[in-house]
Amino acid sequence: MQVGLNTTSLSGSSGALSPSVQSRSVQQNAAVRQKLPATASDYPASPLITTRPQRYSVQLNDQLTTLQQADHYLGHLEQQLLEYRHASRRGGQTQQQKGAEVAQMLEKRSSLSGGAIDRQLKPVLQGDARVTFHSSELAQMLQNSAAGSRMFSVFDGRQTQLSAVVVGDDVDSGQYKMMMSNALRRVGIQIHDRQGSLTFSTTEKLWPQLENTLSVREEGTTSLTFTPLKTYAEPARSEELLQNMRQGTSRTQDGIQQVLDAIGDQRAQMAVQQEKARQLIDGMARFPQAESAVKASESLGGVLDHANHNYQVLTQAVNGQARLSSQTVRNLLS
Repeated sequence: MQVGLNTTSLSGSSGALSPSVQSRSVQQNAAVRQKLPATASDYPASPLITTRPQRYSVQLNDQLTTLQQADHYLGHLEQQLLEYRHASRRGGQTQQQKGAEVAQMLEKRSSLSGGAIDRQLKPVLQGDARVTFHSSELAQMLQNSAAGSRMFSVFDGRQTQLSAVVVGDDVDSGQYKMMMSNALRRVGIQIHDRQGSLTFSTTEKLWPQLENTLSVREEGTTSLTFTPLKTYAEPARSEELLQNMRQGTSRTQDGIQQVLDAIGDQRAQMAVQQEKARQLIDGMARFPQAESAVKASESLGGVLDHANHNYQVLTQAVNGQARLSSQTVRNLLS
């Protein structure tokens, strides 16, 4: 963040001065507004406040923090899985202990990773972790643009969220999908159209309530109550692995190896991103050499001293204007 002062002169305040006072004020202000000579410096920019973005933004800091949280969780999970696979070859109490440690990591995935890892054990660097789900009934409703009203309902544990849409006779298919998309978004559902195949997604936090309470009431039905909509989420890699470990099936070792391969790929990609971020931050270094800080301080001191002189000149001009009588001002303006 660049810190400093940026002063401006009030050139318009001299209009009520006499010609002689105005001339002296203009000459003084012109001298004040002369720029300092540019000097070579390793400092990457002027210490004055500018309109350019901050060099080290809050968004970049948040992304780096999330990246580190995701990498830390996946690295720990990878180590636990390797230890569990090694212990499973010997069996006994060690295998049970290591299995309990892996299960705890999978069950507390969201809190241990700070929300940076989703159900598929993939990093979520922006936004919230989401769940992709299907609903044939909801997909059919999006294809039927008949006139009428639809009201959706989701109970979040404390209150019922409602969202309605009214479809007229003159609404085409494109407008209808847009209206339905807006209505579903208000209850936390996002539509995804992938080559004609409709899927839906919501946040992991909202998914348990939406899975059990999503319902709709359509105009023209005989019942005044809401009809539940069937939904099912895409299989989660973390849940499948946890289930196989608890059941002790023959697919456990294959599942562990697949998860280890996926974690290795994810961590390799994050390592590349971390290296790019490190290079970017290194390029933002304010003082690449020790002398740069001294030069920047000297330059800032000169600017502040010049700004102080400018303030004194403006104060003298304003005081001079205040001492003029009202009769003099009227004569000058007439």
